[in-house]
Amino acid sequence: MSDAAQGQAQGPGQGRNRGRRAAQPVHPQRPPAQRRGPARPRGERPAIAAPARPANPPRDTRLAGALARSRAWARPAGVGARIGAYSIDAAVCLALAAIAWMLTRSLLIGVLVLVELAVILLVIEARTGVTVGNLLLRLRTARDDSPFSPGMGRGFVRGLVQGAGSLVALVGGWAVVATSAADPMRMGRSWADRAGRTLVVKVPSEAERAAWSRSAEAWAQSAPRTATEATAVPPGATAPQAARPAAATVIEPDRQERDAAVGSIRPPSATQGAPVASQPGPAEPVPAAEAAPALPEGVIAVDAPIPPAPAPRRTTTLLLLSFDTGQRVQLRIPTVVNLGRRPEASDPADQLVTVEDPAGSVSKTHLRLEYRGDSVWVTDLGSTNGSEMVDDTGEVSQLPTGARVRMETGASVRIGERSFTAATVTGEV
Repeated sequence: MSDAAQGQAQGPGQGRNRGRRAAQPVHPQRPPAQRRGPARPRGERPAIAAPARPANPPRDTRLAGALARSRAWARPAGVGARIGAYSIDAAVCLALAAIAWMLTRSLLIGVLVLVELAVILLVIEARTGVTVGNLLLRLRTARDDSPFSPGMGRGFVRGLVQGAGSLVALVGGWAVVATSAADPMRMGRSWADRAGRTLVVKVPSEAERAAWSRSAEAWAQSAPRTATEATAVPPGATAPQAARPAAATVIEPDRQERDAAVGSIRPPSATQGAPVASQPGPAEPVPAAEAAPALPEGVIAVDAPIPPAPAPRRTTTLLLLSFDTGQRVQLRIPTVVNLGRRPEASDPADQLVTVEDPAGSVSKTHLRLEYRGDSVWVTDLGSTNGSEMVDDTGEVSQLPTGARVRMETGASVRIGERSFTAATVTGEV
């Protein structure tokens, strides 16, 4: 068979083989001497180490990063508040549509007015994050990755899912809003929020803002002036107290005479020079004074000096950090503390906590922790092994470097191979 005929006969097969080879990843060619090796039995595979997999890989890298940033500023709205806001919006739209129907005696016009009101509400919420219900209940709709209004794209997708749910038995809209209670990321996202990548958050009241301001001012006033004064309080110990001046001892005249008599025959110490000659006088009373019987335990001589009364103790609220190694640290709040293997202060008022880490996985200055406004905030300081937050459901989220993230109730923070929890306790200072 000629070369041309042979090429025609094998052309389709080779074309298919080339197609398969093109779909496979291309690896760099090794020299023939390295590529060949001893024959391997059929069915036996080469021993190639599988790539290491993370212990808890995030289901969506973008979503995990977005929600990790949002935890630094967002306070998700509760299910009850969200259902109430939606009910107010629905009542306003239905009332205006009913008025239009009664005035025109046309059901079609009433339905068109209802649809127009829903679209207008959707556009306003997408551009500003507010609706009638949100304004009354102090809620806002925002992006899931930053504190800004959703925008038309996300608002349209969110409104489409919410509107589709509203067409189901006229109560589907409330059911869609109620799905925020089952958010696997514990950020209060309903089906519509997950589709549109949005969050519904609470707006702090004036009283809450004033409380945060007072807490910040109290923290600034109670913060120590130097880093040496800002050492952490160990477990079971009290805060360092200022040294008291030594109390002057008052000696009565008769005691002075007796002490002088006793001191005149006291043997010289090693630091003294030649012995001093005793003064003339009877020596019999002195041994009798030295041989006086010892007082029973718990009995104090009448002329004994009275020790100063202990300073009164007061109780306050402390922040307790409990590590997986058994290490426990108590901190006065409000506080700002740097944690690490050998932490250094970022500001003169920073407290320092040395983390016991036999494995050496914790960086020198790994994490910054702040307690302000009844909340714990953590910031990764560019550590080598990174920091993670594990909520009470076991969900793990990576802490972005340099971003302040609020620590949820029941959550723990993992730094390197160590982890700790934070709780408030009452103790003496």
